[in-house]
Amino acid sequence: MNTTPVNTRLDVGARLRQLKAWQQEWQTENDLLNHRLAQLDPDKSVDIQRGEQMVRLQQRLRLKLVRYPLEIDIQAVQQAGYEAVRQQLAAQFALLTRDQRRLWLHNFLFIMTPDLHRLNDKMAQVRAYRSFGQQRNFLLGGPSGMGKSTYLDWFAFHHLPQVQPAVTHVPVIKIDAPVSNKSPKPLFQRLILECGMTYSRHDNEEELLMKLVLFLHRCGTELLIVDEIEHITRPFIRRRFLEISNLTRGIPMVCASCHPLRWTEGDAEVAGRWNDYFELQQYTGNRLQQLLAFVELLLPFSQPSSLALYQIPAGKNGQTVAGSAALIERWTGGILRDIMMLVMDASTRAIQRDLPALSAGLLEESWHAIQTRQVTDFLQILEQQRAGR
Repeated sequence: MNTTPVNTRLDVGARLRQLKAWQQEWQTENDLLNHRLAQLDPDKSVDIQRGEQMVRLQQRLRLKLVRYPLEIDIQAVQQAGYEAVRQQLAAQFALLTRDQRRLWLHNFLFIMTPDLHRLNDKMAQVRAYRSFGQQRNFLLGGPSGMGKSTYLDWFAFHHLPQVQPAVTHVPVIKIDAPVSNKSPKPLFQRLILECGMTYSRHDNEEELLMKLVLFLHRCGTELLIVDEIEHITRPFIRRRFLEISNLTRGIPMVCASCHPLRWTEGDAEVAGRWNDYFELQQYTGNRLQQLLAFVELLLPFSQPSSLALYQIPAGKNGQTVAGSAALIERWTGGILRDIMMLVMDASTRAIQRDLPALSAGLLEESWHAIQTRQVTDFLQILEQQRAGR
């Protein structure tokens, strides 16, 4: 899967043309799905199921807005020199119009950080083992907001179903584990829907499981992802999920949640099957400084914002006050989603006011506004900016 590395060769104008084309494609497909959703009959079981499939597809198609995300290429930046890269990009940013700067902010919907790059390598390794007839499952953990679900949706977006003459090829299936623990039926039903198939309301557990195994085989599924795996709390439902693994030997399964190791507790066979663990950690201290330094490279402004500073001078006697990095860590707790939303909101305000950079005061204003409006979605910020709010 392609990414666009951030280095001295990054062409801002070319990237903007890509973003514009992706935005138009996404809008067309999103409108079409909305039209099809409006035509469904909520009193018909099959239409309800088709509606669920379309809504899930809509969620993943959002990643089309940043199909090939910018990737923080640490080695390339170090080789060229941080300041050289920043000056090269700042010179291009200085020529942008207000609308172009707003469009540039779509890049912050998803950025391939070094942590996510390592996760992407892990996913590639797991899929490679399958070619050798081995099933490698692993757990993905980390605090809420660290990019687990966004990355998994992006991964699934790059492996969308492919309609073929005989059958639809579904290389990657991703679902959220159902909250209900009364029966394993909702789990089986969601997986069946992701195969592009439907089920009968009269199907019992065993029939649903057998249909699922058949569909996974017919669709040539290569990877199964279950997000929010901790929703599965009852041992007998966990055992039914293990049964899927037993009946589909060779299909690797990735299970994600904030604390996925808890899901394996009390069942030696489950713990043995999912004995590999990858964790996305919060950004604090040096890790946060490094992240903010690279994020600043991407800010569409001509002047430095000094995001990575923990302390800044405040007088002639060596006194200092908290810098942007200290404030960001205090407000966000190092959660990637909150960091990026804060930077995006502050950037929209700076663009509206024709400011040359971000400041600690502007970041604080944005943080209070995000909390007041209870913003939890990147597109919500972009839509509010278009509406002039």
